[in-house]
Amino acid sequence: MKKTFGLFLCYCCAAILFSSCSSQPGSNSSEEMQAPIQPLSCIAVLPVRTSVNQDTTIDYAKAQSLQDGAVYATDVINRELQGNPRVLFVTSSQVDSLVSQVTGGVSGTVGALGQKLKCDGVLLTTVSRFQQREGTEYSADSPASVDFSMVLRHSGQGNILWSADFREEQESFLSNILSFTKAKNRGFKWVSAEQLLEQGIIERLEDCPYLQ
Repeated sequence: MKKTFGLFLCYCCAAILFSSCSSQPGSNSSEEMQAPIQPLSCIAVLPVRTSVNQDTTIDYAKAQSLQDGAVYATDVINRELQGNPRVLFVTSSQVDSLVSQVTGGVSGTVGALGQKLKCDGVLLTTVSRFQQREGTEYSADSPASVDFSMVLRHSGQGNILWSADFREEQESFLSNILSFTKAKNRGFKWVSAEQLLEQGIIERLEDCPYLQ
């Protein structure tokens, strides 16, 4: 049976009573941050990657969907951080040329990039789910869902300075009365995977103290 926001008018009275309620902050995120070693002078922002290499069960269609999500996420991050004097955007070709002979996994890559780019911080983002909704803005058989993580590492020491993740499958107001505020902000519509991903990225970047 199709999910729809069309019946929400029948619940307006209940909505008013619960309009001040919402999911608790961080309910769909996990954040950890160490005490700052020192202010970062330069943060290298890498192109968003996917979880394909960490999950051998992903089929071709899902891998292509994840790649689409990663490309879109990279554009959103670059747009949001454009003009930040401490940020250095790195392209995929630059990453390949700078770390082609590097060993040591993520730590080795972060260290090499930091040294060659003269950046003391490296931001890595990974998209592990990018599922489009099935249906329209007002009636969907299956909602959009996304899952991504962001990690900021100190390039010299390799430790994590800040990290956050975002996981959400859009819920209808009728299935979760506590989602009223979020549904209202979205115009009581079923959003696309791109919109969900963009909202999540903006929220997480605003919470990173090293990027303010």
